[in-house]
Amino acid sequence: MFQYKVAYRLQMGAFFAEVLDFPDVTAFGPTMADARTNVCQALRYAAEKRLRRGEVLPLPDPDAPAADAYGVERVGVMPTGDTQVLVHRL
Repeated sequence: MFQYKVAYRLQMGAFFAEVLDFPDVTAFGPTMADARTNVCQALRYAAEKRLRRGEVLPLPDPDAPAADAYGVERVGVMPTGDTQVLVHRL
Protein backbone atom coordinates (compact mmCIF):
# COMPACT_ATOMS: atom_id res chain seq x y z
CA MET A 1 0.00 0.00 0.00
CA PHE A 2 1.18 3.51 -0.83
CA GLN A 3 0.48 6.36 1.61
CA TYR A 4 0.20 9.76 -0.04
CA LYS A 5 0.01 13.12 1.70
CA VAL A 6 -2.94 15.35 0.76
CA ALA A 7 -2.76 19.10 1.43
CA TYR A 8 -5.92 21.20 1.75
CA ARG A 9 -5.95 24.93 1.16
CA LEU A 10 -8.76 27.44 1.48
CA GLN A 11 -8.84 29.52 -1.69
CA MET A 12 -11.53 31.93 -2.83
CA GLY A 13 -14.11 30.44 -0.48
CA ALA A 14 -13.57 26.81 -1.49
CA PHE A 15 -11.31 24.01 -0.30
CA PHE A 16 -8.63 22.99 -2.77
CA ALA A 17 -6.96 19.59 -2.30
CA GLU A 18 -3.81 18.24 -3.91
CA VAL A 19 -1.88 15.01 -3.56
CA LEU A 20 1.67 16.23 -3.09
CA ASP A 21 3.42 13.26 -4.69
CA PHE A 22 0.86 12.72 -7.45
CA PRO A 23 1.05 15.97 -9.45
CA ASP A 24 -1.94 15.26 -11.69
CA VAL A 25 -4.33 14.79 -8.75
CA THR A 26 -6.19 17.86 -7.53
CA ALA A 27 -9.78 18.48 -6.48
CA PHE A 28 -11.92 21.07 -4.76
CA GLY A 29 -15.21 21.44 -2.96
CA PRO A 30 -17.30 23.97 -1.05
CA THR A 31 -16.52 22.13 2.20
CA MET A 32 -13.49 20.19 3.36
CA ALA A 33 -15.60 17.01 3.41
CA ASP A 34 -16.49 17.51 -0.27
CA ALA A 35 -12.86 18.19 -1.15
CA ARG A 36 -11.83 14.98 0.68
CA THR A 37 -14.34 12.89 -1.23
CA ASN A 38 -13.40 14.48 -4.55
CA VAL A 39 -9.64 14.11 -4.08
CA CYS A 40 -10.01 10.41 -3.21
CA GLN A 41 -12.02 9.86 -6.40
CA ALA A 42 -9.50 11.82 -8.46
CA LEU A 43 -6.63 9.81 -6.96
CA ARG A 44 -8.34 6.53 -7.76
CA TYR A 45 -8.98 7.54 -11.38
CA ALA A 46 -5.41 8.83 -11.86
CA ALA A 47 -3.82 5.74 -10.30
CA GLU A 48 -5.94 3.36 -12.38
CA LYS A 49 -5.19 5.34 -15.53
CA ARG A 50 -1.45 5.01 -14.90
CA LEU A 51 -1.78 1.28 -14.27
CA ARG A 52 -3.81 0.79 -17.48
CA ARG A 53 -0.99 2.51 -19.39
CA GLY A 54 1.59 0.22 -17.81
CA GLU A 55 3.11 3.04 -15.77
CA VAL A 56 4.16 2.80 -12.14
CA LEU A 57 2.63 4.80 -9.31
CA PRO A 58 4.81 7.61 -7.95
CA LEU A 59 6.68 6.85 -4.75
CA PRO A 60 5.33 8.80 -1.78
CA ASP A 61 7.61 11.21 0.05
CA PRO A 62 6.57 11.33 3.73
CA ASP A 63 8.54 14.57 4.15
CA ALA A 64 6.90 16.45 1.28
CA PRO A 65 6.38 20.03 2.48
CA ALA A 66 2.92 21.55 2.78
CA ALA A 67 3.79 24.70 4.70
CA ASP A 68 0.82 26.84 3.69
CA ALA A 69 -1.81 24.08 3.95
CA TYR A 70 -5.02 24.54 5.94
CA GLY A 71 -4.89 20.83 6.77
CA VAL A 72 -2.90 17.74 5.83
CA GLU A 73 -3.88 14.08 5.91
CA ARG A 74 -2.71 10.79 4.45
CA VAL A 75 -4.61 8.59 2.05
CA GLY A 76 -3.81 5.00 1.23
CA VAL A 77 -3.75 3.50 -2.25
CA MET A 78 -3.81 -0.28 -2.45
CA PRO A 79 -3.72 -2.09 -5.79
CA THR A 80 -6.52 -4.69 -5.94
CA GLY A 81 -5.82 -5.99 -9.42
CA ASP A 82 -3.74 -5.28 -12.49
CA THR A 83 -5.51 -1.98 -13.19
CA GLN A 84 -7.65 -1.30 -10.11
CA VAL A 85 -6.93 0.35 -6.78
CA LEU A 86 -8.70 1.00 -3.51
CA VAL A 87 -8.28 4.51 -2.05
CA HIS A 88 -9.11 5.34 1.56
CA ARG A 89 -8.28 7.99 4.13
CA LEU A 90 -5.98 6.82 6.91
